[in-house]
Amino acid sequence: MPTTLRDLRDMARVADLEMIMGTALWATTLVGFYGLFRKDNLTIRVRHSKMIQCGERYHWVPLAAVPGTRLCPVEALQRLMLATGDLPEEAPLFQVEGRGKRGAVVPMTHAALVAGLKRLAGQVGLDPARYAGYSLRRGEATATLRLKVDRIYIKLQGNWNSDCYERYRELDDEQRLILPAVFAEAVKELS
Repeated sequence: MPTTLRDLRDMARVADLEMIMGTALWATTLVGFYGLFRKDNLTIRVRHSKMIQCGERYHWVPLAAVPGTRLCPVEALQRLMLATGDLPEEAPLFQVEGRGKRGAVVPMTHAALVAGLKRLAGQVGLDPARYAGYSLRRGEATATLRLKVDRIYIKLQGNWNSDCYERYRELDDEQRLILPAVFAEAVKELS
C-alpha cells in the first residue's frame, strides 16, 4: 500500500521519539516519503543507485521544513542527529542502536525499516501486511499526483528515467467520480 499523508499523521502520534530506534525510524520514514527515495537509498551506504550506476552525477533531494509538526523531515533529522551524537563523517545517516556494546549505533537495515513501518501501521489500525519499504516512495508519488504536482517534478525528485511512477497512482473515491461526471456533462451537451 502507498503510505498516505493521513497514515503518516496517524503514525506520528505513536512514533516513539524517546528511543534512538524510534527516532531513526521516524526520520528515515519522513525522508524516504518526502524524498521519493528507493528503500535501499535509505538503508545502505549508496555511492551508486539504480539510476546512477557509474557515479556520473549527484542526485540532490531538497526537503522542505514543516516547522512545529511531527511530519517535518528536517526536525526529524535534527532530532536523530542529536540522539546519535557526534558521528564520523563517513558514518551512515540513518542509524539505530546496535546489539552488544552499550550505546553503539549501526546502520539502519532494510529489515529494521520494514519491521518498524509495519509496526507503526499496525499501531494505528492499518494492516501491517500491506506495508513495505516501497510504501513510502509509492505513497509520495501517489500523493503528489493527487495534488496535481507537475509530473516533471515528481520524475526528477524521484530520479525516474521513465514514466513508470504513474503506475503508482491509486484513485480515491472523489477522483473515481471525475470521468463519469465528464461523460455525463458530454451527454447533457448532446441532448
